[in-house]
Amino acid sequence: MKTIRRQLLIGLLGATLVCVLGAGALLYRALRMETNELADLQLRQLAVAPESGSPLAEDPEEEFVLQRWDDSSGRVEVLHTSHGLRPLPRLAVSGFTTTKIDGHHWRIYGERQHTRYVQVAQPLAIRNKLAAEMALRSGTPLVFFALLLGALLVVVVGRALRPLERLAQAVEGRSASSLEPLSTQELSPELQPVVLALNSLMQKFDEALTAQRTFVADAAHELRSPLTALKLQLQLVERATTDEARALALAKLDERLDRSTHLVRQLLSLARHESTLAATQHKPVDLGRLLESVVADHSTLAESRNIDLGIEAPCQLVIDADEDALRVLLNNLVDNALRYTQEGGRVDLQACREDGRALLRVRDNGPGVPLEYRSRLFDRFFRPDGQQAWGAGLGLSIVRNIADHHQAEIVLSDGLEGRGLSVSVLF
Repeated sequence: MKTIRRQLLIGLLGATLVCVLGAGALLYRALRMETNELADLQLRQLAVAPESGSPLAEDPEEEFVLQRWDDSSGRVEVLHTSHGLRPLPRLAVSGFTTTKIDGHHWRIYGERQHTRYVQVAQPLAIRNKLAAEMALRSGTPLVFFALLLGALLVVVVGRALRPLERLAQAVEGRSASSLEPLSTQELSPELQPVVLALNSLMQKFDEALTAQRTFVADAAHELRSPLTALKLQLQLVERATTDEARALALAKLDERLDRSTHLVRQLLSLARHESTLAATQHKPVDLGRLLESVVADHSTLAESRNIDLGIEAPCQLVIDADEDALRVLLNNLVDNALRYTQEGGRVDLQACREDGRALLRVRDNGPGVPLEYRSRLFDRFFRPDGQQAWGAGLGLSIVRNIADHHQAEIVLSDGLEGRGLSVSVLF
């Protein structure tokens, strides 16, 4: 791929060359026209010279053939012929004409003077040669200035691209961890948008790296406690002296394994959906069918806790979205609702349009969340005080990230019967 410098130089020098050639061609054409006019005038003067007795002009660059025919005596006179030219046959023309004789083009002037006919002829090649020599003499300064212009273009292009080279060196000298903004001082206006775009990109990289480091640190902190608890529980199993104590310790170990598995699953889901660089493919999604599928997936858990899980006023509502991501969003909302709602409670799902916007809503009649804690529910690993059910505090963080990917708004309010929690996702 050609560099910008090479493209500029080729373009500018090529344009200069075309302009010089065009100017030379126009100059040659103008000089040839002027030469033809002067030469025609000279031919007419030469035709009159023998009659008037004036001496013939002797110009080594003006080669011609002057002939005269006397009709009364039948005599043919060759009054003048330049070196290398031979007499021509009588053409009997009146005025100027251009004709081809023996493969050469001639400019001929004929004039009748009483009983005499005078004919002056000149090869067109002589005129073209003279015009070319004059154009060459006149065009030499033009060629000199064209070369000077080419040298100046090389210098100017090099100086104009110097800030771009400095910018490239500044970017090349950065390390992977050096994401400070580039300075926009002493930059040309054309480069400032590029630098601003690079600074914006580096800021996004910095935010992504910061989020990654924070996620790794939080994950390591959260995994340390359950792993320690698993190790302690395994030691209790090893120390059990009776079958009953061993069975109780194994049950506790199984419960802690379930919690650890749930935590790892939530962490992986959060890592997948938290990345703002992940490209999502949107396609038409029927929210009514999606709700039915999610209810079917959680029906066993709802029945085991005697919770009424269902859909309010089923309807067909189609939006463009990432179906897999919406399924994860609903699974987390329904799982949270079932986990924190008391036995015999109720969890309702809804898909409808509200104020012209598509809406997904999950609400329950559980203990709910106090108002002072609702603003922090979407923080990772945050769990309000007084919670009896175990969890990782990541479900609503995943919900928020998926909603952000869909440019959706999440609204928290009271749930069923003025109690519990209602989570509405407005697209």
